[in-house]
Amino acid sequence: MNTEADQLGFEIAGAQASNSDVNTDTLAAKRLADKAEEVALLYKGLEIYVRKIELAPEGFLIGQIADFSNVCSTQYEGLRLGQSLSFKHQHVQHISRLAEKS
Repeated sequence: MNTEADQLGFEIAGAQASNSDVNTDTLAAKRLADKAEEVALLYKGLEIYVRKIELAPEGFLIGQIADFSNVCSTQYEGLRLGQSLSFKHQHVQHISRLAEKS
């Protein structure tokens, strides 16, 4: 399944395996949803920060755009702050903030 990040051309982090295992991908996505408060995705050379990350039933991630690096605006290239965005764990460049343990 293609996510919005796939359709928009967000960069994949590192080298992607050609024979991706669905169970491994789902576990990686679940781990991100559980542990990350904020992640950074790369779009057209700019980091896009995403928060409120949840695992969708289909196995991909959904989050809310929270900030853009080096841009003082509420929009960038058609993306808006507060907008919902679906993505795969492979789009995550790095975790910028870990969730606090409760």
